[in-house]
Amino acid sequence: MAAMTPEQQSLIARLQAHLEADPRVEALWLGGSLGRGAGDEYSDVDLIALVADGKAIGTGQTYGRDLGQSIPCVIVRPLFGGGVVTVVTEAWERFDISFVEPAGLDRFDPSEIKNLFNRGERQPSPRVATPYRTSPETLGPMIEEFFRILGLMVLSLGREEYLLGLSGIGFMRQLTLDLMLEENGIGPMSRGGALSRRPLLTPQQLAALDGLATVSADREGIIRGNLDLARIFVPRARRLAAEIGLDWPQALEDAVRRHLKGQLDLVW
Repeated sequence: MAAMTPEQQSLIARLQAHLEADPRVEALWLGGSLGRGAGDEYSDVDLIALVADGKAIGTGQTYGRDLGQSIPCVIVRPLFGGGVVTVVTEAWERFDISFVEPAGLDRFDPSEIKNLFNRGERQPSPRVATPYRTSPETLGPMIEEFFRILGLMVLSLGREEYLLGLSGIGFMRQLTLDLMLEENGIGPMSRGGALSRRPLLTPQQLAALDGLATVSADREGIIRGNLDLARIFVPRARRLAAEIGLDWPQALEDAVRRHLKGQLDLVW
């Protein structure tokens, strides 16, 4: 992992000074990939600001309304009612501030955040590491959704809605990526930002994804994109289902295969 860039360090220092001057903020931590020591030059800055009970939403709404007056910003967007404020500055520095109350500190692993200041003694409690393993409740809906979207290929081709077909392939790619993370025992809370996934995949998984052809917005491209992903997803999902004792939805798979054969004369 590369060290934080001077630009990231400068942004953190400026934000720390800004928040430390606010008496409503009791403590501040650096979270995200930079807090874990796993970031790079493209990582945004994730801050966790502790405020008093009942004050998280109100404080976040204030920052969402007023932050642009003190920091040159092009985007200031409150999320989750104001509990999180996501920001892009004029220099295209990206940061999020999550406002949490004392009870919310349990969401954070103290080994994965870095203290910036703390006026009191409250902080996240140490955690006992437990290995993550996917469950039928997680894997089952993923499999069903993949097959559902695969079956919708008939619709996008029949209506010549090729751009919508590309969207479907995008969802299937995401499901395939999520499946690989489930294979690797990487739970949702350990995946970091949505814009960094390659370090979490094995060389074999990366080779499978990198080998996918570029998909064009035409009939042949939509068919190829769907079937290439099905050939990756289905065998992996079947193996993982067997490992965790999930009954494979054979009737669903058979129905999709019949549907594609009958409507498009496709066999995969």
